[in-house]
Amino acid sequence: MRVTVARLRQAILILAGLLVAVLIGFFAYARYRLHRIERDLPARLGINIQQTANGYTYSQSSRGHTLFTIHASRLIQYKSGGNAALHDVAITLYGPAGSDRVDKISGSDFDYDAKDQIVQAQGQVSIDLQGFGTGSAAQRNRIHVTTSGLVFNQKTGQADTSQHTEFAFPQAYGSSTGAHYNSKTGVLVLDSKVSLTTTSNGSPAVIHAAHAQIERSSGQAFLLAPLTDYKSEKASSDSAIVEFRPDGSAQSIHAIGHVRVVNTVNGSVLTAADSVSQLDETSHLKTTDVTGGVNYVSRTSAESMNGTADSGTLTFGPNSVLRHALFRGGVNFADQVFKLANGASGTASRTMRAQTLNVDFVPGPQGRSAIAHTALATGNAVVNLRTIPSKGTAQATTIRGDRLFASFTADGRDVRQLDGTGHTSITDVAKDGATNTSTGDTLQVTFNVPPPSKGKAKHGRNPSGPAPASQIETAIQDGHVVLTQKPLPKAGKPAPATMTAWAQHAEYHAATQVLQLTGNPRLDDGQSTQISAGVIDYHRDSGDVAASGGVKATSIQQSSTKQPAPSSTMPSLGGGGPVHITADHAFLRHATDTGTFYGQPSTDARMWQGANSIMAPVIELTRSPQTLKAYGAPGSSGAVVQANFTSAIGAKHQQSTVEVRSHTLFYSDADRRGDFRDDVVAQDPDGVIHADEAQVYLTPVAKSAKTPQTNQQAQLQRIVATGHVVITQPGRKGVGERLVYTADDGRYVLTGSPGRPPYLEDAAKGTTTGATLIFNSRNDSVVVSGGKSSAVTETRAPK
Repeated sequence: MRVTVARLRQAILILAGLLVAVLIGFFAYARYRLHRIERDLPARLGINIQQTANGYTYSQSSRGHTLFTIHASRLIQYKSGGNAALHDVAITLYGPAGSDRVDKISGSDFDYDAKDQIVQAQGQVSIDLQGFGTGSAAQRNRIHVTTSGLVFNQKTGQADTSQHTEFAFPQAYGSSTGAHYNSKTGVLVLDSKVSLTTTSNGSPAVIHAAHAQIERSSGQAFLLAPLTDYKSEKASSDSAIVEFRPDGSAQSIHAIGHVRVVNTVNGSVLTAADSVSQLDETSHLKTTDVTGGVNYVSRTSAESMNGTADSGTLTFGPNSVLRHALFRGGVNFADQVFKLANGASGTASRTMRAQTLNVDFVPGPQGRSAIAHTALATGNAVVNLRTIPSKGTAQATTIRGDRLFASFTADGRDVRQLDGTGHTSITDVAKDGATNTSTGDTLQVTFNVPPPSKGKAKHGRNPSGPAPASQIETAIQDGHVVLTQKPLPKAGKPAPATMTAWAQHAEYHAATQVLQLTGNPRLDDGQSTQISAGVIDYHRDSGDVAASGGVKATSIQQSSTKQPAPSSTMPSLGGGGPVHITADHAFLRHATDTGTFYGQPSTDARMWQGANSIMAPVIELTRSPQTLKAYGAPGSSGAVVQANFTSAIGAKHQQSTVEVRSHTLFYSDADRRGDFRDDVVAQDPDGVIHADEAQVYLTPVAKSAKTPQTNQQAQLQRIVATGHVVITQPGRKGVGERLVYTADDGRYVLTGSPGRPPYLEDAAKGTTTGATLIFNSRNDSVVVSGGKSSAVTETRAPK
């Protein structure tokens, strides 16, 4: 067919119309399909949106009380399962009816499971928990928690997360891994890796715990395996309970099990089974009670300290500075110094034992440290001081009392004074090994604390430098004082005697080594001699004794059948009974075993045994050999010595007394002889003998079982007078160079010297001379014998 232009134009127009119709149909179908897609796509994708809403709010109540409210800026609810998506969510949780507690949880996106009533956060969540207390206090103490992955169960009111959690209190902040919060009970649980940072006295304190739980209803927080790091101290325990006040401040901390406090500066460690600390409203320590066995250990290169007790209480002042410490039950403390200032290799130690110990502290420099000021130990308190020098003998001192009160030096390192009451005692081991012990009702001991060494810091002892060793400076005891000194026994020799003394007051001064006794003091040398006086000074270094004021001494003669008496006793006057001495003052020298007794200008020293006696300004006794000296004071003159001896005189051997005077007297127990010298005068009922010198012999004590030796008394046995002898009897006088009197026969034998025979002047018969003149006191006769004719003449003259 022939195609013309007209036919071609017509065909194009028809195709264009068909194309338009096709396009119109296509768009109509497309529109139809779009509506179908819009309606079917959510179902195909599994969303199945039921409805959407802006400003969604949901509340749940029980018995008229709102439990919680969920508010979201937008909610998308799905048909499948009834789930919904919440955006910009705020969940408000209300406490039990009657409480004003309000907690809040907020986050940007949450998924809500309507069936199980579970809200799960997608992303970060903020939780604001009302703190402890009520009203404004609870608002001030709110706890802010930030975490992620939070799941909230509407049924239980429980909010849980296993993610990293951060929390902040008004005065602290921290973190944990995992957290749980129950809106019904108000319990917040921090799962693990708990860390809390706070401040105390302006310094940070970090607390770590394996687990934590906070209960608002009881106002308590529970910590598992807490570890505190504060300044130079690290503290730990198995668990801890923190109690809070209504205003949110911490009231107490109870550490339970294996409590341990370590000082990182000095290395000291304090351990106990449990501890309870009370805090004030500003969270500063007030008291800490430690129980279940308290132990303290501190050691440096120069010093070691350790202590134990059943329990203890620490009381704190401003800035939590220790003010008082009380330890109870089996208290023990030991301090050992390894280096002494006077000898690097020497050591010193101090130990203390008691049932209770109270220590008062004073603030240190700037009020931020505690310095020991006083300490009171009670209940059989014992303090031991021991020094072992690098050279020389060790010294040890033990002080006891029902109560011992110690005052410390300004730096609190050394005891300056120790006061004791009740059954007090001081036991000291001297350099020579002697053990000195004193007991009394009360005591006061002061210590001579040497100045600090060059290595000592301004406050406290330099732990690396040598330390001085405190020594007793003075010791005073009062009331029923008893002292003993027991010398150290020597190998192969008998045990030495123990000295014992009694007094009402005893005072010891280390500078002079003198122990002074007053208040009716008396002393027993442990051998045979007892002495009493107004004042007794015992020299501990030498063992010497000085007594003054009404001195009285007694020497007990030991019972023995041997002659002479044992050297452990003072010399006697020939008898076996006790020897007594009175004097104004006396001095007993230990090294020479002598005792010297002094009288007053108007009253001589006096010594007697039975009826035999000696009086002189000075009487000196020596144990070994057993001798006696009597003499006048320096510069004195005349016959100052007077001795009285019993003797059987006359025909009937009547007991009488012979009095002998002289300048000096020397008596020996071994010889039983007394040597009188210078201006000797001997007088008895028969007459008077004058001579330059005289020896007086005493009878030995009879060995009889019927008469105890200790009760027997020696009598004058013989007198030998020499030098310018003059014997005067009633009505006659004999002159010669030597006179011998014997008590057994009552005879006086007078002799002269070559060229100067003795002579007798008789008032009735004149003068008689011969080689020997014999005066017989029994029949009053005089026998003259000898001469050129060797004649014997007997004369009798009445007395």
